[in-house]
Amino acid sequence: MKSIKIDEFKNFKFLGNLHLSKDEKNLFYTVSNMNLEKNSYEHRIYKMDLETKKSFVFTNGAKESSFIELLDGSILFASDREGKKDDSDSTKFYKICTSGGEAVLDFTIPALVNTIKQINEDEFLVLANFNRTKELEKIEKESKKEDSKEENKEKLYDDSKDYLVANEIPFWGNNIGFTNEDRSRLYLFNKKTSEFIPLSDDITDIYGLELNEDKTKAVFITTSYTGKMPLVNEVKILDIKTKVVDILAKDYAFEYVNFIDNENIIAKATDMKEYGLNENSNIYIINIAEKSFEKIVNDNFDMCMNNSVGTDMRLTGGKSTLVKDGFMYFINTEVNSSYLYKIDKNGNLERLNEKSGSIDCFDVSEGGKIYAVALKESNLQDIYEISTEEENRISFHNDTTEYSLSEIEEISFTNDGIGFIGYVMKPVDYDPEKKYPGVLHVHGGPKTVFGKVFHHEMQFLANNGYFVFFTNPRGSDGRGKEFADIRGKYGEIDFDDLMKFTDAVIKNYPALDEEKLAIMGGSYGGFMTNWAIGHTNRFKAACSQRSISNMTSEFLLTDIGYYFIDDQISATPWNNYEKLWYHSPLKYANKAQTPTLFIHSDEDYRCWIPEGIQMFSALKYHDVPARLVMFKGENHELSRSGKPMHRIRRLKEIFDWFENYLK
Repeated sequence: MKSIKIDEFKNFKFLGNLHLSKDEKNLFYTVSNMNLEKNSYEHRIYKMDLETKKSFVFTNGAKESSFIELLDGSILFASDREGKKDDSDSTKFYKICTSGGEAVLDFTIPALVNTIKQINEDEFLVLANFNRTKELEKIEKESKKEDSKEENKEKLYDDSKDYLVANEIPFWGNNIGFTNEDRSRLYLFNKKTSEFIPLSDDITDIYGLELNEDKTKAVFITTSYTGKMPLVNEVKILDIKTKVVDILAKDYAFEYVNFIDNENIIAKATDMKEYGLNENSNIYIINIAEKSFEKIVNDNFDMCMNNSVGTDMRLTGGKSTLVKDGFMYFINTEVNSSYLYKIDKNGNLERLNEKSGSIDCFDVSEGGKIYAVALKESNLQDIYEISTEEENRISFHNDTTEYSLSEIEEISFTNDGIGFIGYVMKPVDYDPEKKYPGVLHVHGGPKTVFGKVFHHEMQFLANNGYFVFFTNPRGSDGRGKEFADIRGKYGEIDFDDLMKFTDAVIKNYPALDEEKLAIMGGSYGGFMTNWAIGHTNRFKAACSQRSISNMTSEFLLTDIGYYFIDDQISATPWNNYEKLWYHSPLKYANKAQTPTLFIHSDEDYRCWIPEGIQMFSALKYHDVPARLVMFKGENHELSRSGKPMHRIRRLKEIFDWFENYLK
């Protein structure tokens, strides 16, 4: 059997964007792989014949990460096969027949497109990037060309690119960069005439674009603002022929809308009034004519209606919610796994599968047959046919049978009268007569979950002689709104849960050396690592990644800080500075004794790099062994979608640190 090596993920495939063709004869999907030589990812569209279950590469451009099926059955995808970078503000769309052949350039849209929907043979609704300042700069340039005498006129907008100007919050976003005045704008594009007509204003951000069955109307979610982005938004409907837009609902945080029939919109939304930002959405029906807004699920259905199962073996996305034949299908996280559900407009709800694991994206046939990209048991992503009774794997892009894997075991424990499930991976080639070091792994979020799915980082550590153990403390997803609600309690009840879990693991696994324990985590897991080293000395090493150390600086310096910290810590610098400082790991850094590795990315705008720097500097100031590794050009997603060589180096840093202090 092969062991899981530090760079083993170079041999794995990442699947996404699963789409069942209109004739239901084929599945189309994307397959991504790492190219270590180029230190990048390659993305190709694959096609599976559902009769033979054979898959083959459908496009060879290595840049095809998303696509749509056109009305004529051909496949349309965005790419840049010419490799020209002279016009960055345009998107080239290629078309390829489903029977195969060479893809041809179909049309070019003069904007960076993020969503495209076909209306008829020639027309498309498009969501594309728009920036008011950049547009004014373009106008200024054109004006200069027409009138050279204006050369000495004072510039209103400078395009020298050596400084940035912000006039709103947020003004940057993780994995995006500087976003001041960036909006996703709605356009009507005609490929025959090349007309590109804006249908929304320049201060409105739009997402969730969907068409009705006869493609005469569109529904979408909008957020309009200047100065500060609001947390609530609106649902609007567009009459495509008349171009009239009407508001259907507002004052909720909407995450999904679609036509469930000609008269009604189905929506996932929350008013955030009871449990704040992390409050699970409910399901509503919006009557188009009456503009009525009715909840159709009872309060007993208290789930997130998304996939929160964490892994480092997922890269691209795909459909997580869709409407088909009068039902809304969606992914829902329960305890440690994600499952498929469907609901009709009357609130009749049904779970569609029973086996645990992670459903990452899916599509549904006219008869209700489900195809899904999923992580099941110890397998990596592949495609499954799913029903309530069974799940049949129909693609084999990944094979883990040749590897020596650590089986994930469950243990139960209680804290504060609440029952928990924890997970333990024993070292590969485990010998109960020996003693082994162990690593407590804390997930991000905190409103996510760890489950029994393949996690390369964990399997690598287990293959190299470590116990790896993890659980879902209070604050995690999958157990309802109340369980996930730790507002104003960060570092208290959640930390207590983790320590009780660690006690349980030590008690149940005598081969785990309690004198050689480490803690690690990223994002919220990084916060918890920082918190732990200031509140206990039971860990002999720690690795804090993309972390938060100071709630007062996180509040005003990150893309979500000004509303996330206010909500989750229940304080601002002006109404309760002391509470922000109380929940800041930095406050307790003078008590830390644990050698700690800090890993951060210089373009992480979710947990900005000064958060890691502050904690690292504090430990060095107090003569605690510490190391800070900063990755250039990476963001908050380093461990999941960072450049391949950076992902390898990151894991090497972690492994070397633990080897030094635990062995």
